[in-house]
Amino acid sequence: MELNFGEIIKNLRKEKSLTQQELANIFGVSFQAVSKWERGEGFPDITLLPDIADYFGVSIDGLLGANKLKNERKIGAYLELYENMGLKDRAAVFSEFQNAVKEIPNDFRILIRYMELLREEKDNAFQSEYDKTSKELFSIYDRIRNNCTDDGIRIWAKHIICEHLMYKFDCCGHSEKDRQSALDIINSLPSLKDSREYVLAMYSDVPKWYEARENAIEELLYLLQNTIIGYCFYNDNFSPEFKINIINHINGLFEAVDKDDGYGKNRIHLIYNYGRLGYLYYETGDREKAVKYLNTAAEYAKKFDENPEGRKNIYRFYEKESRYGEMNMKKRMKTLMTQHYNLPEEFKESGDFKRIISILE
Repeated sequence: MELNFGEIIKNLRKEKSLTQQELANIFGVSFQAVSKWERGEGFPDITLLPDIADYFGVSIDGLLGANKLKNERKIGAYLELYENMGLKDRAAVFSEFQNAVKEIPNDFRILIRYMELLREEKDNAFQSEYDKTSKELFSIYDRIRNNCTDDGIRIWAKHIICEHLMYKFDCCGHSEKDRQSALDIINSLPSLKDSREYVLAMYSDVPKWYEARENAIEELLYLLQNTIIGYCFYNDNFSPEFKINIINHINGLFEAVDKDDGYGKNRIHLIYNYGRLGYLYYETGDREKAVKYLNTAAEYAKKFDENPEGRKNIYRFYEKESRYGEMNMKKRMKTLMTQHYNLPEEFKESGDFKRIISILE
């Protein structure tokens, strides 16, 4: 049996911000004894184990790190449960992960996914529950930040905590301090040129080089889409003509790399962008192009939804929607066209518009 007690007790001690001397005082042992525990050169008396486990809120097996292979199987099962989660399963999976962090308290793969689930649970909660669970979210973030050596998990945790802080600032009336904390974390993230996709794409001798470059292109286009759309599309300082020009340029890039199979990896961006072009052209007075692009958006949405294999392969940028089974593009576009696009009732009552909506039904 392989025991990892030294590393586990060290991490648990740090999480409670205790010195070795303070931990020694709690359990009536010497500072040197705690030091030996953490170096893996000794173990506490067996009669102390229940008290230590109870103090840190873990099981004795979890404290000892015993049965590592058994734990790996459990971890694998939890990770599979998370990856296969659907919207209707989310509450049950959250409950399972609450148990998982008690059963396997020191695995960062479990903790980061619980952190993601906790943020989603909390951000939909009432204010009283929000503040309570916010403390738990920050506790997990600190554990990962201070103890995890996996850069991917550390960056994931930063993303989650930034979303949480900005949500607090935007939706819950919290202080400017929350917003500034989020900006500080964002500024600590690596730049695009230091990303995995960019670095892999620069070296032709890495495995699956072409696939790496394809992934890099997807990442760059996704970033370009969201950055530019976020910058100008919702900004009234830009004219409809300017926005049309920008979207057409972005669409040109998407169309250049999109596979005409009904579910190309950039097809969702094109569906949304064609819809945007539709009502922007209407704002400029070009009804013919408005109808053309709204119709194209509807046809693309229909083709996308009719290919189940394609929907399974929705790329990682829409991973959450894919997991939750919400990628019904016809439904989305119908809602946008009938409720959100700035189109007059006169146009919505026209035969052209009703024909477009019929495609989405």
